[in-house]
Amino acid sequence: MKLTVLDNSNIVESYPGITLPLTYSFVRIAYRGVFKGVIGSNLKNDRILAEFADVFDNMIASYQGRVYYCINNWYSLIDFMPFAKRITPVWQDMMGVESKEIYLNPPYHFSFWQKARLYGNLFGAFLHVQREMWRLEGSFHEVEAYFNETYSDSLSIEDLLALFHGIEQRVLQKWYVTIYNDLYAFIWTGLLKRQLKKKGANVAAYISGITSLESLKPVRALLRLAKEYGKADDILDEPAVKEYLRVYGDRSPCELKLEVMTYRENPQLLEQKIREYASDGARLDEMIQGLEGEGEPKKRPTYTARKAQAGIKSREVSRLNRSRIYGMVRRIFLQVGKLLYEAGYVEDGLDMFYLEIDEIEGGQYGSFREKVAERKAVFAHYALLAAPARLVFDGDTLIDEKAVTPWTGELAGIGTSIGCVTAKAIVLESPDEKVDVKGKVIVTKTTDPGWAFLLTMASGIVAEKGSLLSHTAIISRELRIPAVVAVEDATRIIKTGDLLEVDGNAGSVKIVSAH
Repeated sequence: MKLTVLDNSNIVESYPGITLPLTYSFVRIAYRGVFKGVIGSNLKNDRILAEFADVFDNMIASYQGRVYYCINNWYSLIDFMPFAKRITPVWQDMMGVESKEIYLNPPYHFSFWQKARLYGNLFGAFLHVQREMWRLEGSFHEVEAYFNETYSDSLSIEDLLALFHGIEQRVLQKWYVTIYNDLYAFIWTGLLKRQLKKKGANVAAYISGITSLESLKPVRALLRLAKEYGKADDILDEPAVKEYLRVYGDRSPCELKLEVMTYRENPQLLEQKIREYASDGARLDEMIQGLEGEGEPKKRPTYTARKAQAGIKSREVSRLNRSRIYGMVRRIFLQVGKLLYEAGYVEDGLDMFYLEIDEIEGGQYGSFREKVAERKAVFAHYALLAAPARLVFDGDTLIDEKAVTPWTGELAGIGTSIGCVTAKAIVLESPDEKVDVKGKVIVTKTTDPGWAFLLTMASGIVAEKGSLLSHTAIISRELRIPAVVAVEDATRIIKTGDLLEVDGNAGSVKIVSAH
């Protein structure tokens, strides 16, 4: 029996909650292209690549409006690698995959020379990955220039779709190197963790202190804008604010969901945010001060730690550029939606998010109103349903799903940022910056880069999802606040106002007293 296993570990950071069809269809294209590029660049055999077409096409899946990894296909690609049995547990650990059971599609049997070529190319790619990540940064700027030179509001739907595919082609030619870098960061962090385990030391102390971490640059820049221009009459006319929109306008909570409007699409949101921060000068100064210590390592890094830090730093750079690519795609399809609305094919330009890319390319515009209406009703229903973390299918039949387990009185996870704190909990579903989190422990399901502003004021964080290399872990380490991730059912068990004891060293969370 061939099983299909869906798992939301790690990917739920990027696509929390409901994800609409346009985003899902784009993400599926991106994953297919990136992973096909990884294997193709090393295998160099079109016949074998064609045999794995179904794997590449289904790296992710959508179930009841949520995005999942099709985890058995991931295991199939890991099986291509040398020492796959050793790499798999490291990959599971770094991705935060809770279930260690491996579902593997029937393996491909390579000839000796095919395997030698594959392994040789993989080792070569691994050795030069940091150099290639630096080159990728340069190629991103080429893609950005191509978009800026080509895009205009006068383009037709056909021209906009051609621009989309032009970006897709240019990005996927080289973006697969980010998978090598992820593996690079995972392996070096795993090796460091193994070394330090023998000494009884915590790995989090050795991979903190990354100078100029990309995830925190937008935070610092926005706080500086609030400090300098928060009281100005025309904030959006300030050159520094326009520059922020140009450089960081795509960075926001849920930035990889095309249906979410960022500062670039709605600059008034940025103006509102700047005024909010500026309205409380004391709090603003505290947030700025809280970032001053970032970049100071807890421990002198070893050779292994430096390698892990290099991979982590490159990973954050590529993630910021990824958000900018999504920003280009968002802008293209917002214009497509506007044109569809003006032609009378949809009731609202934003209805386009309920369509998939191939449907828009199919040109059957007359069916869009009915299709959108049906999907709006379906996705509204999906929003009311619980989202299982893991599902197992035999064909189209669901045969197992991860159920909610009863609480035994203990909460434990992975300590990703060292230190201990005792403080009141505040349970958040989303990064609501109007909520006062100062001195409190944020308890949430998962985070993305948009949470960084809140974390600068919190005294700790507990998350249901995550790993040593998740955003929660990386940012909390640099801010030097205790963090424990992979705490099952934390948002169900912990209530706002509960007094918590969070131990980032041991990876434990204790409810000292209930609210």
